[in-house]
Amino acid sequence: NPFSITTHRTNYLFPISYNSNQNVENFRSISDEVQPDSGEVKFQFSAKFNLAENVFGDIGDVYFAYTQRSWLQAYNTDASSPFRETNYEPEIFFRHRLDWDLGPGTLSAVSLSFNHQSNGQSEPRSRSWNRIMGTAAYSYDRWLFMVNPWFRLPESGSDDDNSDIEKYLGHGSYHAVYKLTEDRTFSLKLLNNMRSTNRTSVEFGYSFPMGDTMKGFFQYYNGYGESLIDYNERIERFGVGILLNNWF
Repeated sequence: NPFSITTHRTNYLFPISYNSNQNVENFRSISDEVQPDSGEVKFQFSAKFNLAENVFGDIGDVYFAYTQRSWLQAYNTDASSPFRETNYEPEIFFRHRLDWDLGPGTLSAVSLSFNHQSNGQSEPRSRSWNRIMGTAAYSYDRWLFMVNPWFRLPESGSDDDNSDIEKYLGHGSYHAVYKLTEDRTFSLKLLNNMRSTNRTSVEFGYSFPMGDTMKGFFQYYNGYGESLIDYNERIERFGVGILLNNWF
């Protein structure tokens, strides 16, 4: 069905999510009198839509994708349970499936995208950036590896809310996914700013069966850039909930 909407990145819901280092200063624009709870709800929704197929003869498809990640202070009733932060990430990308045998595995696909990410806030909480991003996916046996380099499009100084974001997140992300069994998967995401400050961020995930139709999901994040509002703050977060789609 050429008009179908399919999953893009992982979709998950963490009813229980604990951050050991909440950004109290940034929360003051939401509530002057109440501090943020360390426990909150975190979820991600991500989907894509095929805009055009075989754009260069029989090569490549063009997609529009949308990803939203939110952090909800659901248990902070003193502050009226607000959304502490939401990141919106629309993108348009060209993807070409290769299936090239390369060494022991397969170079599965490559893509090139224009990516915008923002938190939809006004000053002083506004955060946003635009990137040209590439992706290469390589699979071997039960492994999937992905490299996502990016180039940030420059902005004028007066319009740039986070001019030093690359000093924290660098110029790409690196992913490894291992399918332990058909219904159990480990995932690892790494970022490094590639500078002498050596700011490294890591996201570890583990999915497991939970009943006949659902998957449980555990996630651990340590580093920078989990959310745009905290891109320059090191956080450590544990989350437990459900995963709504597989990596592969």
